[in-house]
Amino acid sequence: MYQLFTITNFLAKSRKLLSLSLATAVILITLQIYTVQALPIPKAFKLMMQETGVQVYKKDYANANSDYVTVVNLEKGTIRNLTGTVEGTPEGIVKRKLPSEFWQDAVKENTSKRKVMVVVNASFFSTNDDPTGIAFGLKLGGSTISYGYAIAKEYPGQIRTFSFNPDQGIANIQSYAKETFDSTPEVVGALDGVANKSAFSYLPRTFVGVRDNDGNGTKETVIFYSSSYARQIDASNVLRGFGANAIAMLDGGGSTFLIINGNSLISTKRKVPHAIAVYAGD
Repeated sequence: MYQLFTITNFLAKSRKLLSLSLATAVILITLQIYTVQALPIPKAFKLMMQETGVQVYKKDYANANSDYVTVVNLEKGTIRNLTGTVEGTPEGIVKRKLPSEFWQDAVKENTSKRKVMVVVNASFFSTNDDPTGIAFGLKLGGSTISYGYAIAKEYPGQIRTFSFNPDQGIANIQSYAKETFDSTPEVVGALDGVANKSAFSYLPRTFVGVRDNDGNGTKETVIFYSSSYARQIDASNVLRGFGANAIAMLDGGGSTFLIINGNSLISTKRKVPHAIAVYAGD
C-alpha cells in the first residue's frame, strides 16, 4: 500500500511539474514573440505612408534635407527588379532609363492585389556607357544578366549580394559568391556599408538592410534607406535603428532617386540601368 501511495504521489507531482513547464514555455514564447514584434522606430522618424506590407518613414533636418526609410514585409508586400533592355548574357549590358520611366514600368505591373508604392535606384554601373555593364552582378526573374564586370577588380572582400525570392517572401545580404546567383531568382550586387565611396562626405545615398522579424532564422523584411545628404555611417546607423540584421550599400551620388506614389522626392537627371520597385500586396 505504501509503495502504491508513493507511485501515485510521484505521478501527481510529475503532472504538476509538466503543467508548470508547459505554462512557462508558453509564457516565454509569448514574451519572445512580443519582443520580436515590438520593433523600434528611431527618434524623429515619422510614418508618412502605410499600405499592405509597406511603411515609409521620414525624418526632416534643419538644413531642409530628409531621410526616407521604406520598410517592406515580404510576407504581405513584395519587391521587383526593373531594368532597361538587356543585350546579351551572362555578361550582358543594359539600356539606361530615367527614373520616371522606371516608375511607369512599375505601374504596368500593378494588379488587383498589388500596387506599386515606391521605386528606388539600385545597381552600380559604368556611367560612361549606354547600354552599360553592371559592376557587381544582377539577376532578374531567374535569369542572370551579369556576374559583374568589377568582380576581382574593385573593392576586394567588400562586395556583397542582396538577394530575394518574392514567391517565398525572403531576402538576404551576404558576401559575394556565384553560388548565390544559382540558388536565388533575384540578385543585386552591392557593397559592404563600410566600403569607401566617399564615406565621410554628405552625398545622396541608397542603402538596403534585411531583418528577421520573428527570430526563425529567415529574413522576411527589407528596409531601404534613401537620402540626398548623408554619410555612409549615417545610412548604416539608421538601418540598424530600424532593426536591420545585415546592411549593404547600393549605388548613390548622382544615381540616387526615390519616387513615392508617383512623386519624385529625391530626383536625378541621370539615366540608370536598374531600379527596385516596392509593391503593397503580393
